[in-house]
Amino acid sequence: MVTLVASLGTSPMVVTETIDELKKRGITVDRVVVLVTKDPRVETSYYALALDFMWNYENVELKRVELPFDDIKSQKDHDEFVRIAKEVIKGEIENGRDVVVSVAGGRKTMGVGLYKAGLEVGVEEFYHVIAEEVAGASDFLKNLMMHDLKSIYEGKAEAPESLKNLISWEMHRPDLTIHLIKI
Repeated sequence: MVTLVASLGTSPMVVTETIDELKKRGITVDRVVVLVTKDPRVETSYYALALDFMWNYENVELKRVELPFDDIKSQKDHDEFVRIAKEVIKGEIENGRDVVVSVAGGRKTMGVGLYKAGLEVGVEEFYHVIAEEVAGASDFLKNLMMHDLKSIYEGKAEAPESLKNLISWEMHRPDLTIHLIKI
């Protein structure tokens, strides 16, 4: 029973890339806890991730922990993030789960905060994922924001096939070389 704890920004694929690369190393994640701000772009990113889990990771539980701010803009926000992250990680450990932490998602201060929180409660496995860039900029987030992903996720609307293809392609790009770095 392995839980991946990660912060989420506007690139949800860092979560799926981490899960896939961990699996290649013999670590099977069956639960993911993501810490998300209230920023609308991050909300879109979360629902893209949630839909991808629904379509491609049926044996992996996804849990969302919403942070009480839109973005980390102050020392107070950062300290609160670390407190929440520590509480989340500690709770997973107390429930008898092995915890690995991804520092790849969200603001840099979130990765540092997750690292600090994990160290304070005894986590030994920290990872960062890097995808080699492909030529051209991606409009992934812009394209996602044209859809009501929350309604699709909640079953209130049907996902167009083009959206399913877009999410699956971007979250599992076969044309990228992925590097998982253990910190």
